[in-house]
This record gives sequence, C-alpha cells and structure tokens, in this order.
Amino acid sequence: MTRRRSRRQAIALPALCLVLLAVALQPSARAADNGSDNVMQAVEGLWAYTGLVTGDGQSLPLTGIFLFKDGTFLQQSIFNGEPFEAQGAMAHAGPYWPGGAGLRMTSDPTLSLDPGSETPLTSLGVLEHDIAVRRDDEELVIQFGGGTSTVQRFRRIGDAHGGTLFPLENGAFALVDGHFILVSGNAERAVTGYGTYEREGDRLTLAVTRWAESDGETVTNRKDVSLAATFDGATLALPDGRRLAVVPAEAKQR
Repeated sequence: MTRRRSRRQAIALPALCLVLLAVALQPSARAADNGSDNVMQAVEGLWAYTGLVTGDGQSLPLTGIFLFKDGTFLQQSIFNGEPFEAQGAMAHAGPYWPGGAGLRMTSDPTLSLDPGSETPLTSLGVLEHDIAVRRDDEELVIQFGGGTSTVQRFRRIGDAHGGTLFPLENGAFALVDGHFILVSGNAERAVTGYGTYEREGDRLTLAVTRWAESDGETVTNRKDVSLAATFDGATLALPDGRRLAVVPAEAKQR
C-alpha cells in the first residue's frame, strides 16, 4: 500500500503542478540569450521528450511531445511503465511569450489523467509558469519555477514552420510537420493525443503514438494504433462521434 501511494505521488506531482522544488541543469546545456527574439527562436519547433526530472532529482520516463509555434504551445505525454493502461498522462495548451527567467507560459487547459486515482480527470484551469530555457543545437531543456524546479528535456523532430494551429473551445489541435497534437478538455471530459497523420481531403488517418481520454470517471490510454477522423478546417470529428469545433482565435479566453 505504501509503495502504491509513493508511486502515485511520483506520477501526480509533475502532472498536476510540475513540481516546485530545486534541481540543477547539467552543464552541457547552454542558456538561451535573454533577448526576446532569441528566446522565442530557441524554443520554436516540434520536440519529443527525452526526459523529465523532478525537483528532488527523481527521473520519470515518459513518451510525449511539445510544440512551440507562433506564440502557442501544445503538450501531451503519458508516463512509461507497465501496465500501460494504468499510467498517468498530462496535456496542456496555451500562449507563451518572453519574460521572467526567459519564457512565460500560461496553460489553459491544464489536464491530468490518472487511471488509478480517485479523481481520474483533473483540470486545473489556468496556470502561469516562469520558464528558464536552454538550447544546444537539436536539444532543448526547459526548467520550471524560474529555473529552480522540474526539468524537461527534448530532441527536435520538426521546425514547426509548416502546418497550422486550430484553437478549440477547451484546447487546441495542431497539424504540423506531419504530426498531429490534440489537447481538448475540462473537468468533465478530455481527449488528448499525438502522432503522425495522413490526409486525403477531409479524411485524416491518425497514427497514434500516445492517446489518453476520459469521461470524468475512467481513463483510456492508447498507443501505436490507427484512428480514422475527419477534419474540414472547422470541425474535428473523432471515431466515437465526438465533434470538436474550431473557434476564432480572438474568442479564446486567455
């Protein structure tokens, strides 16, 4: 029982609050210039997770993606482990801009999905973060708490110059560099995922790398599956019949 509680706490901390304890960056990463243009250029792109270390130095392996594009970010990931169906997931979307330790980010929504929790779906609403940025060629390191907390590491998988971001009422949908990222949800329902895609007209074939969704009572994790969807630029229709409408960017509440 104690081991199970400790394991759940280890997963929940980064998913819910991204931890607010100190941890040092490795010296191989260099700081991004404090100039706003340099910081924005440093993070711009599509990034795959290579690691996450909590403030107390605990490594939590995970599989996920992070997109920084045109002042909007999307993030989705599921922690590694067995059984896969029991692993926690996190997903965030929102704006980012220069400031603080390098970058300021506001996550809205801020979603945590944990199949083993008494509250399987948690939506923390709007959270603002102060981020230190380190960029070393094709590697990126971001550190929360103004450079004193959780460290997340990535490798570059795309420059994010191509593709489009589509704001949703409770999140965002991106088709960028041959990848899709979906973050949509609130305290009642959520659907999140990422992978690659093929498009023929309005038809989308989603090659899912990781996918986590919840009806508020249960969580379903998926990996390495193919899903058929449609997207006409105005509505994303998922295989189960859910329809997620694109909203004008100015209608989004920041």
